[in-house]
Amino acid sequence: MKKLVIFYDDKKKSCCEYVQAFSGQENVECRKASDYPDQKPIYAMDCKIGLVFESERGKVPYCILHIIWRLTASKTEKHMILVTGGQKEFHGIRTAADELEQRGYMAGSVYSKYLLEKQKLETKEAAEMILQELSEGYENLMVNGKYEGLSRRVLRKHLREEILHYRQYKQHQ
Repeated sequence: MKKLVIFYDDKKKSCCEYVQAFSGQENVECRKASDYPDQKPIYAMDCKIGLVFESERGKVPYCILHIIWRLTASKTEKHMILVTGGQKEFHGIRTAADELEQRGYMAGSVYSKYLLEKQKLETKEAAEMILQELSEGYENLMVNGKYEGLSRRVLRKHLREEILHYRQYKQHQ
């Protein structure tokens, strides 16, 4: 696998737990977002970028936005976004992907704590799975192959069930 540089929000415990699981792996470099408050260009060439943060009501924390705005990286690579919780995780993913897209970068792999827990993965197992998928070039954007070919009525039924499960998950947290 190519080198992976992970920028993370070091003020959040959940982000630090995931980064600790990532830091033990080879070809992974973890950088605190709080180390770059005044740095104008942030260089991370010839590698994939990972953003690890906790959603703040569907918004990306300012320290991560600052990284995105000042980042100089490969525009041909597909980068990774991991949201480790917070309110409106999926809005946070969408916001971060849109910010990356405005700068000309592509998000190829997106993950949320909810989806990782739904697969019953612990933090270390989730980090290993993410690194394996990144090394294989697997992209998991919100397009799901299991929904192809379904009628609109059946698709709505599946999506309503997913929303119901997500709401129940958030209530029990």
